[in-house]
This record gives sequence, structure tokens and C-alpha cells, in this order.
Amino acid sequence: MMQFFNVQEKSDWIIYNRYIQRDLELCKLLIDQELRNTKDNNEFAFYILGLIYREEGVKQIARSCLLLGRNDEAQKMYLEAERMCREPDTKVYYNLGLCYLNLGELDKSKEYFHRTIQLSRNQDAYEKLASIFAMENNFKNATSILIAASKLFPFNTNISVDLGLLYMKQRNYDQAFNILGNTLCQDPENPKALLTLAAEMQRNCGYDEALAKYTKAVNDLSECSETWNNIGMCFFGKHKYVAAISCLKRAIYLHPFNWIALYNLGLVHLYTRQYVSAFVFLSTSAKLNPNHASTFTLIGLALNHMNDTRNAEKAYRKSIELNPDNPEALINLTILEVNQGKIKEAEKYFHSFQEACLSCDAIDKEIIELGKQVSDVLDGHPGSLDEDDDETTGHDEPCAAVVE
Repeated sequence: MMQFFNVQEKSDWIIYNRYIQRDLELCKLLIDQELRNTKDNNEFAFYILGLIYREEGVKQIARSCLLLGRNDEAQKMYLEAERMCREPDTKVYYNLGLCYLNLGELDKSKEYFHRTIQLSRNQDAYEKLASIFAMENNFKNATSILIAASKLFPFNTNISVDLGLLYMKQRNYDQAFNILGNTLCQDPENPKALLTLAAEMQRNCGYDEALAKYTKAVNDLSECSETWNNIGMCFFGKHKYVAAISCLKRAIYLHPFNWIALYNLGLVHLYTRQYVSAFVFLSTSAKLNPNHASTFTLIGLALNHMNDTRNAEKAYRKSIELNPDNPEALINLTILEVNQGKIKEAEKYFHSFQEACLSCDAIDKEIIELGKQVSDVLDGHPGSLDEDDDETTGHDEPCAAVVE
């Protein structure tokens, strides 16, 4: 004998089906319609509505805690929400992943992001999971995650740019440029792709090409300090020092605590022989980041040109303390000791300079030439080096690498 659901049982079944599938907004609409039809005479509909409101209340409190940075409290609330949910809730899983990420518990964070992407197509979860693997230098897994994400979201340019950056970190430049090029074909004004390509061109001294990319990107990133810093260093590479100083000052205006822009501004002022200004900017940079060895090398150069050899020597020693294999600081300290007649001290630092050169992957040719001049001086034991060679490269430029 055939049996049929009555109308109310059918409505209850539809409501329950939407609830267990976590389509809560539609579930609430169905409940509202059912309660109007039955004149609030459906106990099961009220029961499901109460469950939904209880879950939403906990999740709303947890979300507020997360936004306020109270990650411990948010984590506890989301775990409570997870316990109350009768079926897996990917939003809860994703937010738990964020909580654990903010708390530095990367393994738990990866676990919840993995659960999220297994149950839903959550683009943000893919990106977060890949970023955690990249933080752990597990580029293989990070790349695999982003490749999977790019197949699910083929028109999402942010994912493709992140994938291009990962390939660059792995020095797979052909693949990186191919992906970034395709990204710009989809979105010619994508600032992230433009900046990535521009920075790589800048590292390879393609300053004109880099400036063309930065010009496109700066329309969307006109208030970005880092962009103006890189534009300034492009002009610096083209020996356009006035333009470089102007761009670097704009970078500092936008972000007064940008120690890299302050360092670069000090470097440019050294090149233009404005030693007092160079010292001011470099000292500020050193206060913001006291662990950057090259900053103290440049401070030493500025002080030496201001005839403050005692403090210049202290700056060089501080640089060597931070990085014992810093060839720029070692050769400049060697020259300073020679000019002060401290030959034994000079020989000790010159020996350290030679060892540092052997351990470095790449050394500026001008520093090597300067080392040869110092070697000749030490072999002959004259009183001092020529003033034109004192603590400079072959073109009277400070021995330092540009931070971009």
C-alpha cells in the first residue's frame, strides 16, 4: 500500500534538507514561508530556526573577535560553532584556519584550510594555504595548491600572479614570465603583475622597461610608498639623481617609517656628495632597522667625509659586527686604518676582506679593484692612500648595494 507525505511533512523535509546542506539563508526563507502558511503552528520549523540563530549568534561573536584581533577568543567561539553544527560548515573551517594562522599555529591552520578546499571552492582558502607553504619554504606544495586553484578559477589574476611569484622564487623565470605575461593579457592594468615584472626588470638593470611598468601601476598605487621607492631607484640607476631624490622623498612622505626608502635616500645623497644630508637619512634608517649592516657602512662613509674618523670607525665596526663577511665595510675600515697609520690593524681587516670576497657569490668589480690598490699599498707600506681612492669605488661612489 502506497504512503504519501502530507503537506507539512513535505515542508519539514525540504527545510531539513536545506539545513543539512548549510544553505541557511534559503532555509530561513522557507521557514518564514512555512510559519506564515501554518500561522506559526509548526514546531519543527521553530526548532530548526532556533538552531540556525544559535549557530549564527556564536559565529557572529566569533567573527567580531577575529576582526578585533582577539584570536584566542575567536578560536574558542568557532570551535564551539563547529561542535554545534550537525554538518560540516566550510565558513567555520576557513575562519578557524585564519585564527590558527594569526596565532602562529601553522599546522592546525593548514588542516582547516585543507578541510575548506575539500568541501568547497573557496578561493581565499587556496591562497592562504599556498602562502603558508611558501612561508615554510615548501615551494613545491605551494605551487601545487596554486596550480589547482588556477584551474578552478582560470580568470582570477591574483592567483596567477602569486603563482608567477612562486616560480620566480624557485628561479624558474621562463615559467614565471609566461604566467605573468598571460595575466597582463587578461588584465593589462593589473598592478600586482606590473610591479612584479617591473621589479625583476629593475634587478636586471632594465630601468627604462621597469619605469614603463611602474608608470602604468602607479595610477592604482599612487599612495604606495614602496612603488615610489622603486621608481626612485630606477632613476638612480639611470644617474638621474634629482628625480631619484624627489621620488624617494615622496616615498618617505607616504610612509615615514620606510627604512629602505630612507636608506636609499641616504645612498643617493652620498653619490651627490651631500654628506650631512646622507648622514641624517641613514641615521634615521638605522634607528628604524638597527640590524642592516650596509646602513652602518654608509654612515661610516658619510662620517669619514665629514672628517669624523673616530665615529666612522665605530660605524664600520658595527657593520662588521652585524655581518662579519661584509666586504664593503671591511675594505673601507682597512683604508681608514691605513690612513691612520695602523698597518697591523689594516692587514688584519684586509685579510678578513679577502676571505669575505671568497665566500661571496658576487662582488662588485670596483670593490675588487679597490682591494688591489689597498694590497699594493700594504705591500709597500706607504703612509696613506690617495684621497681620490679613499673609501670609494673607482668612480668616487660609495661601496654599497642598493636596496630596492
